Amino acid sequence: MNRLIREIDKARVKPGSLRIWWIGQEGFVFKSATQIIYIDPYLSTYAERITQGKPNEHVRIKPAPMKPEDVTHADFVFCTHDHADHIDPDSIPVIATQSSAARFVVPECAHKTMRSFGIDEDRIHTMKGDDALHLDGIQIYAVPAKHEEFDHDPQQGYPYLSYIIKIDGMTIFHAGDTIPYDGQVERLKQHKIDLAFLPINGRDGLRHTLDFEGNFTCEEAVQFALNINAGLTIPMHYDMFAINTADINEFRRIANERNLRYLVMEHATSIYFSLEGK
Repeated sequence: MNRLIREIDKARVKPGSLRIWWIGQEGFVFKSATQIIYIDPYLSTYAERITQGKPNEHVRIKPAPMKPEDVTHADFVFCTHDHADHIDPDSIPVIATQSSAARFVVPECAHKTMRSFGIDEDRIHTMKGDDALHLDGIQIYAVPAKHEEFDHDPQQGYPYLSYIIKIDGMTIFHAGDTIPYDGQVERLKQHKIDLAFLPINGRDGLRHTLDFEGNFTCEEAVQFALNINAGLTIPMHYDMFAINTADINEFRRIANERNLRYLVMEHATSIYFSLEGK
């Protein structure tokens, strides 16, 4: 059995707490007292394979800490949007087969993609943005994300989502891919965010020429976390692809200067989070 999978299976989590593993990019595993949740699991080399030899070649910096076929225990899989490092065509269908009871929470705009993977309709829960779901004791709120643009569809809603996940008394915010926009902070201030996961890889002219949609810069991520009064902030979306990463030390410097409470996670390692331990 894969080492990390074994660790997740064996971890004991008390009610009101979470064990959290970073599996790369914006991918995390949350284990509560009763459930295992994956968010944006990119566990393959799909992006590297389809861009090989091109100017935007996506060479992985670090290998995936597990294979998609190792994931036999997922209760839920959240995907923030339909890009390959978030809805991975080489990972999601395999996880759906291996974790046969898992349910998937995705943007409505990604419904067709999920069905193309052969995932049954009753396992797919879609959101449009500014809406809510309640599943097995988990409250989920979808916040529109602006991945350079909103690309809003009148029928299907926003293709890029951030998720507020309320589980076991804790409120988690996973931003997905986004830049700042008017009204974003106000949406979050309706909730008391205990733990915020924010992208930091930014955007610039070079990446725009390669058709990369941008995200928060380090400075924007720090300021956003302060604006929403996040209890603890964890940076993400770096150290996956050599062509589109960020300097984590820049994030540290800015966060320290502005007295932000944050934690930099190590790849394929975990933290234990509880409101008592804040």
